[in-house]
Amino acid sequence: MKKLLVVFLVLVFLALLAAVAGILLSNQAPSLGGPSVVTLRLTEPLPDYAPAPDVPFLGIDRDYSLASIYRGLAEAREDDAVKGVSLYIQNARFGLGKAQELRDLLLSFKQREKFVDCYLETAGEGTNGTLSYYLAAACDHLSLAPAGHLNLLGLYADSAFFRGTLDKLKIEPFFSRIGPYKSAAEAYTEYEHSAAAEEALGELLDDIYDQIVSAIADGRGLEPAAVRELIDRAPLTAEEALAAGLVDELAYPDEFESRIDELAGGRSRLTALSDYGSGAPFGTTRRVAVVFAQGTIIRGRGGIDPWTQQRYLGSETLQELLRELADRPEIVAVVLRIDSPGGSALASDLMLREIESLAAHKPIVVSMSDVAASGGYYIAAKAARIITQPATLTGSIGVTGGKLMTRRFQQELLGISHDTLRRGANADFYSSLEGFTPVQLARFEELMDDVYTTFVGHVADGRSMTPDEVDAVAGGRVWTGRRAVDLGLADELGGLDTALEAARQAAGADDLSALAIDYFPRPPSLWDLLYRRSRPLLSARRLDLEQLLEPHTPQLLELPPALVRLTRPF
Repeated sequence: MKKLLVVFLVLVFLALLAAVAGILLSNQAPSLGGPSVVTLRLTEPLPDYAPAPDVPFLGIDRDYSLASIYRGLAEAREDDAVKGVSLYIQNARFGLGKAQELRDLLLSFKQREKFVDCYLETAGEGTNGTLSYYLAAACDHLSLAPAGHLNLLGLYADSAFFRGTLDKLKIEPFFSRIGPYKSAAEAYTEYEHSAAAEEALGELLDDIYDQIVSAIADGRGLEPAAVRELIDRAPLTAEEALAAGLVDELAYPDEFESRIDELAGGRSRLTALSDYGSGAPFGTTRRVAVVFAQGTIIRGRGGIDPWTQQRYLGSETLQELLRELADRPEIVAVVLRIDSPGGSALASDLMLREIESLAAHKPIVVSMSDVAASGGYYIAAKAARIITQPATLTGSIGVTGGKLMTRRFQQELLGISHDTLRRGANADFYSSLEGFTPVQLARFEELMDDVYTTFVGHVADGRSMTPDEVDAVAGGRVWTGRRAVDLGLADELGGLDTALEAARQAAGADDLSALAIDYFPRPPSLWDLLYRRSRPLLSARRLDLEQLLEPHTPQLLELPPALVRLTRPF
């Protein structure tokens, strides 16, 4: 028995040693014998950051994220052995901000006289393919499968309103808001968009549509008017797309690969981007931390809901991480990468406090992804600089809140009666059975106004504006990143490249390449995998009759659902 135990322990030790060696080796750039082409295939949803463990010997695959793609492409463009990029777009399942980040990376290869060739099986198969084509239009040469379609259909934003459903269920919604454009609760209170919401959404669509048309026109050498006409003609067959100059050739995947081989001199080494990249420069002691803040903002611990895959940004989780970075002398600057539609006002304020504490010792630069609005903008407001993509959705400086009253639903439809006892005049303040009394309503609106005043004050302090100047561009209005720069809510257009350069300057470094770049939060270690009790990052929510009768209402800071959908594939 003892002998078997010893053998088992030796085998475990060897497995651990092999896994550690694999991790170390995987962090080194591959040895490139001769010209190389870095290949990237986009097939899955693309989060900003997916801190999954990198343990190849345990059969755990690494998923692409914007962070991993950025690291690999940023290094490959500086590598003389890399002649170009081969991008295979099967599905583009991310928002426009991430698409602009990827476009910037592809264009930076072209600026270094390296080729960028793209392959589309189709731009949408029974779906809108505008995002896929928008990304592909940045390439030098674009191939489309002969049987593929080019569904360059434009923008489509549908908003669902549940007021009619609530009427049928005899559930009475009550919501209040500070700011005429803060329309998150309209899904419950209205049957269609209010005039203010329709105005704001329309202007957003106009701005984003113009960005898409301009980028495609530049990439394909067409006039913007011609691109708009082609959009109105779509869907297009492969032959029609070729005749219109939207693609360069019709080819099957093997023909595309043969072309890539020829471009690299006929003896190219195809290197998957997931296998490329060396990480930090050897011997570097000064580091920039890139902290990814993703998901709906909540109090407590963050994580991923195992059922819906919804991401949550927890105040406690981010606070702990920022305190750790404050205590690490090798971290000289922080880039806070935000991809969040907002959430809890209190959680946002707790995180902003920790960001301010860290900023007193180390410069913090914000980089905005698809969306950094409402609470997502709240936590960005006091950064040294705010960098945003042109199509990022941001702002939404406003407050909404309320409740759904379910007494009639329970009593008249379900036969549930209530016999309530209370002590305290406002003990039923948050009860879903009744609405607010006049006194309670006045108090509720005072509390909301206090949140709004605090929000505006933080923005005014962070952006060197007066409260009146902030209020003029607030009111719950959502802006594109391009408009946010014009209005003073952000400093500069750009992505991670721009943010890292701003962090370098703030840290007083002469050369960004002399600084190592570390991503946070750290992925779970091998020790975590082997010895920690396995559990989801967020435990599954208990679903019972009581919960069904207590519908969840929006948090005080929240982006309207129609705009959240704009950050997803369209």
